[in-house]
Amino acid sequence: MPFGGILSAFTQSIMAPSLYRIYHRASSNSLAQLYVGNTAESIGDFGISYLIPAGAIYCIWQRRWQYFIYLGLLIVTSYFIRAAGRAVSPSYQTFLQILFRAQKSFNTENAELLRRYDFDFKSWPVSFKSEKYSNLQSLSIGGVSERKSSTISWAIGWVVAHTFGIRLIYPGLMFSGLFRTPLEEGRAKFVVEQNGIRSKVQTADGNGIDTMFFDRRSEINQKGKTLVIGFEGNAGFYEIGMAATPLESGYSVLGFNHPGFGGSSGTPYPAAELNAAEAVFDYATSVLGFNEEEIVLYAWSIGGFPAAHLASSHPKIKALILDATFDDVLVLALPRMPNFLSGIVRSTIRNHVNLHISKEVRGYDGPIRLIRRTEDEIIADPPGVISNNRGNFLLSEIIRQRFPQLLDNPSSEKALFDWLSRPHIIDPNLNALRNSEPKIPTDTDSLTDEAKSRLVIQIVSNEYRIQNNKRHLKIYLTFFFTLHII
Repeated sequence: MPFGGILSAFTQSIMAPSLYRIYHRASSNSLAQLYVGNTAESIGDFGISYLIPAGAIYCIWQRRWQYFIYLGLLIVTSYFIRAAGRAVSPSYQTFLQILFRAQKSFNTENAELLRRYDFDFKSWPVSFKSEKYSNLQSLSIGGVSERKSSTISWAIGWVVAHTFGIRLIYPGLMFSGLFRTPLEEGRAKFVVEQNGIRSKVQTADGNGIDTMFFDRRSEINQKGKTLVIGFEGNAGFYEIGMAATPLESGYSVLGFNHPGFGGSSGTPYPAAELNAAEAVFDYATSVLGFNEEEIVLYAWSIGGFPAAHLASSHPKIKALILDATFDDVLVLALPRMPNFLSGIVRSTIRNHVNLHISKEVRGYDGPIRLIRRTEDEIIADPPGVISNNRGNFLLSEIIRQRFPQLLDNPSSEKALFDWLSRPHIIDPNLNALRNSEPKIPTDTDSLTDEAKSRLVIQIVSNEYRIQNNKRHLKIYLTFFFTLHII
């Protein structure tokens, strides 16, 4: 390579993204080739990743200006060595030229070439820009506020939410770096074995959302015409999470990561969460070509918050599935914190991180399936106690919203609570959703309290709830998922 070409490659490589893997779909030996830089690139990466942060901490500790000069030299040297190594690496230069072409024109050809590489998602070109904000009335910058609060209480809650609070609610924010290798391996398996299509969807508030789409519409199986959008839990990632469950069942699947998780940018405050969900849904209908009636929203745990809100905003969807989902995050948070902090916890959640799923789902009257786990250790207090599973309270609220005429007496309320307090594991050979539909008379005033109680139990057992004996963090079984798609 002539000197001019080397110099150009060097300057282009200084701030270029890190390359992780190169996919070979036709290869029978491995899922993907792990990219290993040459000696110079490896030395530069080590300096940037470890020596510079350590040097910065040491300079701040010593507080001597001379050390900052040394730190500056270390920064320049590390980036210089890494760029020099990249400049003479044929594999990296091939990737870099494809990236530059894709950033200039992200057409079908360039997109296909770029998807052969796994690299720092910050540099991934945007596939789709959504201009649709969530339609929640009381969105603020940080969250969703349910009620007015004093200025001091609101301010304290804001500080808590924007420092450690959001990380306690979404611990996955702290795990992305630790899980880098499993996430890379999960993406490689999806891309190479399942023909997954990775894309960046930009939300109306500017976050880039990492998505993976699996198109099964071309297959003979009719399930592929249904798109399942997955909403992960508070420490879940589509690469190693619930996306595999509907995929194994034969459905088209669209997985994505919360803002701040994996390759997605931002922080999962309620406003950002809802805008991300809206952008992904917009992408599914505007670009992927699915009608709302062909879309199932499948949520696990805290993912029920954006899924329930999205269902209320798009009531024509095919179904909403809530797996191990709770009714209100405040009820889960209070027992886990000291009593003297209850006021701060309440103010923080209600004013800034108000994940009130039972309220979000009120606007949706279509098919809902709730999955309760008998050994759930996260949303039950004490852990594993069925009667205290917060999924019971979510289901009770849904029934109360939809059938107020049947729950207008203490007998029906007690019958529902007693029934939910017991395990009801279904027979794998029976499809509970295909039982005869409950017949509710137009005039329920003539029904006795006992008749109303029987109707409530029949409605819950046949149409709204399925159960398995898993713990909260276990990936859901394919069979049980298949039962829920109408």
